Amino acid sequence: MLKFFEIFKKGRSLESPEKALFQMKYGYFQNLLAGNNQALELITDLEQVCYGSKPFTLDYVINRVERLMAQVYDIAEDLGSLSGGRYPTLPEAVERIGQSIFQELVKKRTIEKTSLTIPLRQLSVERLSEVGGKAAHLGEIFNRVHLPVPRGFAVTAYAYHYFMESNGLYKRADRILKGLDIEDTARLVECCKEVQDSILAASLPSELEDCLQFEMDVLMRQFGPGVRVAVRSSATSEDSEASFAGQHSSVLGVDRDGFLNAYKSVAASTYNSRAVYYRRSKGYPDEYVIMSVLVIVMIEANASGVMYTRDPNDTGRNTVLINSVWGLGLNAVDGSVPTDFYEVDKADKQILSTRIANKKTLLAIGPNGEPKDREVPVELQRQPCLNEAQIMTLVDYGLTLEEHFGVPQDVEWAMDGSGKITILQSRQLNVDLFCALERKTCEEPDRKTIPGNPVLLRGGTTASRGKASGFAYVLNSDHNLLSVPEGAILVAAQTSPRYVSILGRVQAIITNVGSVTGHMASVAREFGVPTLVETGNATLAIPHGEEITVDATNQVVYQGRVEDILERKRRANPMKGSPTYRAAHMALKKIAVLNLSDPKSPNFTPEGCRTFHDVIRFAHEMSMREMFRISDDVELTRKSSVRIKVHLPMQILAVDLGKGLAIPPDTFEADVSQIRSIPFKSLLTGMTNPNVQWLGPIAMDWKGFASIVSESLMKDPANEDRMGGPSYAVLSEEYVNFNSRLGYHFAVVDSYCGAHVNDNYITFSFKGGAADIGRRSRRAVLIATIMKRLGFKTTLKGDLVHAEIKKYECPAMQEKLDMLGRLMGAVRLLDMVLSDDGRIEWYADEFMKGNYTFTRT
Repeated sequence: MLKFFEIFKKGRSLESPEKALFQMKYGYFQNLLAGNNQALELITDLEQVCYGSKPFTLDYVINRVERLMAQVYDIAEDLGSLSGGRYPTLPEAVERIGQSIFQELVKKRTIEKTSLTIPLRQLSVERLSEVGGKAAHLGEIFNRVHLPVPRGFAVTAYAYHYFMESNGLYKRADRILKGLDIEDTARLVECCKEVQDSILAASLPSELEDCLQFEMDVLMRQFGPGVRVAVRSSATSEDSEASFAGQHSSVLGVDRDGFLNAYKSVAASTYNSRAVYYRRSKGYPDEYVIMSVLVIVMIEANASGVMYTRDPNDTGRNTVLINSVWGLGLNAVDGSVPTDFYEVDKADKQILSTRIANKKTLLAIGPNGEPKDREVPVELQRQPCLNEAQIMTLVDYGLTLEEHFGVPQDVEWAMDGSGKITILQSRQLNVDLFCALERKTCEEPDRKTIPGNPVLLRGGTTASRGKASGFAYVLNSDHNLLSVPEGAILVAAQTSPRYVSILGRVQAIITNVGSVTGHMASVAREFGVPTLVETGNATLAIPHGEEITVDATNQVVYQGRVEDILERKRRANPMKGSPTYRAAHMALKKIAVLNLSDPKSPNFTPEGCRTFHDVIRFAHEMSMREMFRISDDVELTRKSSVRIKVHLPMQILAVDLGKGLAIPPDTFEADVSQIRSIPFKSLLTGMTNPNVQWLGPIAMDWKGFASIVSESLMKDPANEDRMGGPSYAVLSEEYVNFNSRLGYHFAVVDSYCGAHVNDNYITFSFKGGAADIGRRSRRAVLIATIMKRLGFKTTLKGDLVHAEIKKYECPAMQEKLDMLGRLMGAVRLLDMVLSDDGRIEWYADEFMKGNYTFTRT
């Protein structure tokens, strides 16, 4: 567009006063168009972030919305300058919409003042907001399901809030973590440690300290002075759609003297690095995770473990899965030791499979209260932890819990020396939704290996389905998690919740030991990271640095990259359903949705603008009306506007800046033969190519198009307005700026073709369509693919395409413009038919062959 101004620098004056006025207005118009493009880019960035597969922060969204609002406000003011103040309420509409958007984005969660502690016998799911999911569910099980649970109490979310607020710890944490990139693992660990140290060093308010000591004294009176408790996290948002499995701390074997420090330790774990990484990746702002704490009397466990009432990797199998170890169950849930495994049919209670591990160590509470690993007696190492009757008791408990809560359950349990089984926790099991949708694939995995590809490892247990390829990073004692590179496949001796902080960097995880019921497996499924556990010898069988392909679904690891099995399905955004995700998408509805699609509608006003996109659309339409002094229902009467007569299903109005048209004075129409603008004539040559069918159907299914425009309109050449209103051309002998509106999409061509090769360029932008964002984006990919083949430098964001080419001789530029005109006609409806990424290359090939109707022979 800058070539327009160079025309005047070179002395090519505009003859009439009206055109001089046009020059001034065009300056305002240029600012508005530049702002329009920048605003659409910001909207596209937000759409890509919100609809993409990678996590994002609320701060990022707020920053982009602030920039967008400023840009849209500038557009409204530019329109005011261009129109002489004709639309004074448009800036008010921007402020109204912006205020509504920020109300969605900056909602603060309030903490209701409650008791500081609540006994377990008084808890149920109705008090989940007060004590978190873990404590509320355990109270529900005690009071309404009537299954055995430990005695204890909850320290409420308000107690944590009171502690943090009274010490100024919220503000300190916000300051330390502001702007933190969670993918920078070293910085993440450093900042989180600083916050945790501040919490551990802070003093508990005296009221809270007295309340905690009182509850411990009650337990001592009930169970004796030697009673020891488990102090467990029960944060708000835990055990919800996001499990937070293993992300916060639990302290076992705590007596009265160590209780206050144990409470602060669990409270501080709100800010451990893996918890911060997890919640920000899952879209939970810090204020949504308030640390309630569950305090329960320790069970002297003879055996412990985890039970799933559904196979999380194969929802078609109606089974219960149980893992067990001797002693305390911590090693079972973190996947650090081999576990016994039982699979039981839910319908007839038959045990379908049993795997008894070699269990050499167990975890028990030592004399000083600290958990210690002990050697399992040799005669018990290969003995099952559970007999058939105990397995059946567990299955009955699991099915009772599933029926009560209405969803599959993830249950932690412990069994004392007498054989009594106690429920320690029950939460919703997050199953593999892909399997739920594609049950046949899950029920019948392909166990065959791929010929010609060496197998490094076969076997193990699928903890999270999927396939991935990358370079193996074998994590040994001399390695550090901070060193794991982007795109690696992590190979480790055992699973660990510590790996959560690098889930965004790894393609897959393989471990020697671990279980499908462990915390790490749960989180891997949530993040969609293929995970293979219980391989036995992965750290020995897989060389460090070797390129490998992991098929976790079928328990095979190949040497090299096996393209044939790699899945093209995009990984789902782990934030989906979270507060940040919901807030961003609610805001996006007030940003990107276009309601003002018809300029003739009585609602096409500043007051009718409900989104930023509406404001942009309104300003763009009104700026063109102001620029060209026309409206949709008024015949052209101004000398500055000329109707171009061309056999295309659109009305084209032109303003000649000088030598662009060869027409007599006071002429309001021009045919193609009277066009002298080199770039515009070349563009129209392509658009009117006889092989481009603007007026008839392309090879497509008309179902998706019928609701937008009737086929009869497409067959009426006399109807110039049927493709969405007039298009505009500003031109000179060597310059054109062509703004076309074709139905629901917009295209802009800006080009200069002169004698000096360094001055010559073409820029092209394209956005929009009538179909959904997926189909629009596919058409954008197709356009970008073709433009690249034509030699253009291309950028692509969602359904927005930018392309440019520079410094070619004028004849070469004319050829490019001719092809660009053909492309604009050929792709006009392809967003309605491009339902498959795999078809894009075929359409590109056919276009390059000259098959502009994409007819299959």
